[in-house]
Amino acid sequence: MRTKEFARDTHVVFDACREVVGYVGWKTADVDSDELTLKALTPLSWKSFGDEIEIQVSTKGGNTVVTVSSKPRFSLMNWGKDLANEGVFLEKLAQEIHRYNSR
Repeated sequence: MRTKEFARDTHVVFDACREVVGYVGWKTADVDSDELTLKALTPLSWKSFGDEIEIQVSTKGGNTVVTVSSKPRFSLMNWGKDLANEGVFLEKLAQEIHRYNSR
């Protein structure tokens, strides 16, 4: 599980999270706009049978906090793909938020 803080409105960050899920090639499985949670599924790869991603957006001290966690769908281990999924998502999200700030 990884977290990252952004100095943006929670709803703007949540919308950016929804866009980034598509950018990285994941399939949205569930969206709860009231709870600001998002679940997604990664495709199969040689490292895993796919992973479940859970994204939670919340506030902390005036900032918006995004927590992302990844776990294998069908196995106990996915050879470090969890950390890679979380890192890629947060990196792309930071780029998307930067793009929002540039508008």
